[in-house]
Amino acid sequence: MIIDTHCHAGINWFEPVENLIFQMDNNSVNKAVLIQHKGSTNLYLYECLNRFSERFSIVPALNWNENLENQLKEFKDNGASGIRIYLDYPEIFNIKGDDLFKSCAEKKLVISLASNLKTFASVNFSKLIERNSKTNFIIEHLSGANNFSKDRNSKDYFNKVLKMSIYNNLYMKIPGLGEIYERPMILNYNYPFHDVDSSLIKKVLDSFSSKFLMWGSDFPPVSNREGYKNALEGIYNLSILNEVDKENIFSIVPEKLFF
Repeated sequence: MIIDTHCHAGINWFEPVENLIFQMDNNSVNKAVLIQHKGSTNLYLYECLNRFSERFSIVPALNWNENLENQLKEFKDNGASGIRIYLDYPEIFNIKGDDLFKSCAEKKLVISLASNLKTFASVNFSKLIERNSKTNFIIEHLSGANNFSKDRNSKDYFNKVLKMSIYNNLYMKIPGLGEIYERPMILNYNYPFHDVDSSLIKKVLDSFSSKFLMWGSDFPPVSNREGYKNALEGIYNLSILNEVDKENIFSIVPEKLFF
């Protein structure tokens, strides 16, 4: 079984869910997790789950300006397996956040986190993970490692994130290589990243182990990079992954958390 843990769908932004199903069927992807995108309501996600309950799990986005407990109840009533949180609000890192995460643990809702490399590397984030040991947190987009060329401190930030692998309630999503590396000047006929340096993913694998990793395509933005098929095969065929790693990343870990 192959599970894609990071996809988006919408009718007023991105693509309708049928387009995602087409990509999944063409690439033998069995299930996927629909992650809510910023600025949209969660109604379409609920509709997708009702229509295709055997294919999808959903992760609605939380609105910090509305009643949090009421939102969690709504999410659970509509079959959500987790919630998406943007680490843009200071109250996340104090008692209000802790109360929310405790409630999520009780309701068996995982937390998918959207932010940047600097925030994920912060002491505040590390303490948040440590305090809420009963809640499962997932760092999206390899913690924003694609920003390496934009910030001279990025390597230090990334190393701090890797040290957080000591927490057994912290997981990370691996995206397609096109999200991490610049597009090659010359595209190989069979695959654009044929001779890619996979050092970033190897560091994550060595620190977290495949028992705490999962793959997410980032559909449909991935279509503007290397494309869905290449995003899947580029990670699946990495020489640093053995068969156990592949089973963990593409099946066991995502099934445990989302299905």
